Amino acid sequence: MENRINHVMELDDGKKYFILKQAIYMNDNYFIVAEVTEDGEDVKDKFLVLHETKEGDDRFVEIESDPKTLQVILKHLDVKED
Repeated sequence: MENRINHVMELDDGKKYFILKQAIYMNDNYFIVAEVTEDGEDVKDKFLVLHETKEGDDRFVEIESDPKTLQVILKHLDVKED
């Protein structure tokens, strides 16, 4: 797994996210991210868990929304849920 912590990831929709933490779960990468402002100078108070999967040489990233997966990822990455 390539270490992407402290890097910025840009999704196809143009939004940029600063990677705070990452993990592998069930052979897929997960990232806890903070959205970056449009000028790229700061982070917003919006945090997400992104799920990256691979199909051949292609990688796809989407916002994770499954409550059970989120619970496992947040628990094992020492993030407290509010």
